[in-house]
Parts: sequence; C-alpha cells; structure tokens
Amino acid sequence: MISTGEIVGGVYGAWKLAKRDPGALIWFDDSTEGFWHSFWGPALVLPGFLVLRTIDGSFSDELARPLLVELIAYVMGCVAFPLAVSHISEGLGRSHTYMRYIVAYNWSAVIQMAVLLPVALVVYLFPNAGLVPLNAMAAILLLVYQAYIAHVALAVKPGTAGLLVLLDMLIGALIQMSADQILG
Repeated sequence: MISTGEIVGGVYGAWKLAKRDPGALIWFDDSTEGFWHSFWGPALVLPGFLVLRTIDGSFSDELARPLLVELIAYVMGCVAFPLAVSHISEGLGRSHTYMRYIVAYNWSAVIQMAVLLPVALVVYLFPNAGLVPLNAMAAILLLVYQAYIAHVALAVKPGTAGLLVLLDMLIGALIQMSADQILG
C-alpha cells in the first residue's frame, strides 16, 4: 500500500516541476515500487475526470454503460503511454531514466487536474461570459508542463519532449475516439 508521505512527495514534486524546478525530481521515488505506486496519481484524479466527462455530456442518457466504457478508456489511457514510452526510451538510449519519467508523469496528473477541473467548471457554469479561451490557455499551459517533465525527467532535448507530448495526445485521442464510437 502507498503511504501518505509518498503521495505528498509525489504531488509536491509534480508541483515543483510545474514551477520549472528541475530539482523537484528528488521528490519522486523512481524505484520499481515507486513506479507502481505512482499510478495512484491518475487514480486520485479519476473523480475529476468523471466530472469532466459529465460536463462533456458523456453520461446524459444512461449511466452504467457509458461509465463502464469511460472507466475502461481511462485505465487504457493510464497504461498505453507508459507502455509506448518503455520501448521508445530504449531507442532513445534513456531507459535508465524511464521510471523516473513515468513517476513524474503520473504524479503530474494531480496538478493537471487541479488546473483543468476549475477552468472547465467555470466555463461550464458561465457559458455566456466569453471564457472559452480559458480552456485553450489551460491546455497550452499543460502541454508545456508535460513537455518540461519529459525534458527534465527523461533527460531528452526539448524537441524530443514535444514529440512525446504529441504521442501522448495521439494515444489519448485514439482511445477516446474508440470509447466515443462504442458509446455511439
């Protein structure tokens, strides 16, 4: 079981990375156990993800089937990118930094949700206030954050980090399109 201290350390490290502090990597446990524990990051933000999907209208007709499909897609999203990066990191000669990167990547989900959820709720609650650009600004900010994590934790050049973020987006989009197609 994961300790509260490890959760706090992971989230704090992710917060320090958001502040562009490369020294934040000391807060991550990049051991094998720490790697597996880092998947608690995405687990902790699952309720926020479900709220976002509710705002998008995923659960407007019924609950059981869309909820099951969204949960399966969420789990697939949590494992697909780390699996792809395990192979890519070898090709880049960065396999020794792979676990550190995935640990930082997983804990960053908490920071990302802390940005996305309030913005999405404000835009949803005040649809006529002209706040839609907030979503785009938040998305751009988080893409830069993700690239910074890859650059620092995986120790790759910024261009390579950007390509990893693009790959993550493509994998996520493919999984979500498949889920949407299943839901009709």
